[in-house]
Amino acid sequence: MSSLNESIKFYLNIEDPNIIFSDYFKKWINGKYHNLYLAELIQPYCPYYYSSNLKQNGHYTSNRKILSALTEDHSMTGIASIDRFHMVQMLTRSFNIFRVQIMKQFNKSSREYRLLKSPWMLYLMKYDKLNRTTPYYDWHFKDYLTQEHIVLDGLDCDQTLENTYWVMQDFMVAIQNNDEKKVIHLLHSKQTVGKQMHQTLLTFKHNYSGVLNGISSTYSNGCLEGVNRKIKQIERTAYGYRNFSHLLIRLEENIVKEKESSNFFFVA
Repeated sequence: MSSLNESIKFYLNIEDPNIIFSDYFKKWINGKYHNLYLAELIQPYCPYYYSSNLKQNGHYTSNRKILSALTEDHSMTGIASIDRFHMVQMLTRSFNIFRVQIMKQFNKSSREYRLLKSPWMLYLMKYDKLNRTTPYYDWHFKDYLTQEHIVLDGLDCDQTLENTYWVMQDFMVAIQNNDEKKVIHLLHSKQTVGKQMHQTLLTFKHNYSGVLNGISSTYSNGCLEGVNRKIKQIERTAYGYRNFSHLLIRLEENIVKEKESSNFFFVA
């Protein structure tokens, strides 16, 4: 064969001309060496308008990097992996839904309702990031409280809510530390949790290998999801962009503003 791309295609028995292989290497995954092939999937034209130009709203040429894993015995194996970003998103969403359900059981003028409603963002923060030392005045409670105090008082409103909160926190810590043993322990935990959290844990169990692969993997699309979020927010603010180049200019301006804000310093 005259090129690396053609050699790999011949080796893997792939004839699709839109897949172009650029490199390959070995990697140790789950106690075994795998051959990883780096390829680029090229879509030659828009399937909706049969055009390769960025003129139609919402449809454009897509170049995606894909990885194919091949074991040493040359049998193709797909390595399923659930991204850590989406696991955390599922956990926080499940807890938030259950928190609202418990909150609605109390009178709107009660302290329990206020504890579960106004400081909702504190429940989604990592517990070790909460302020535990400096109390501040909160007009909702007419008292000086730390963030930790508010969260613990809110969790005292319901035992199941407290169990759900600590399962979420322990899971996020295990994901951050790539602790597979802790994740396995949490998935087999017998604690009483909210219905939504229970469903999320069942989903993780049904995709057991994908969850563990996601925990042990060094790859994550969290940064990509953050960029997509910024793009969507800009489109909402502008009520859409008719000209694609204007959207790109606005994104570049946003990046410049973020860089400038991180360079501020104060002189005493």
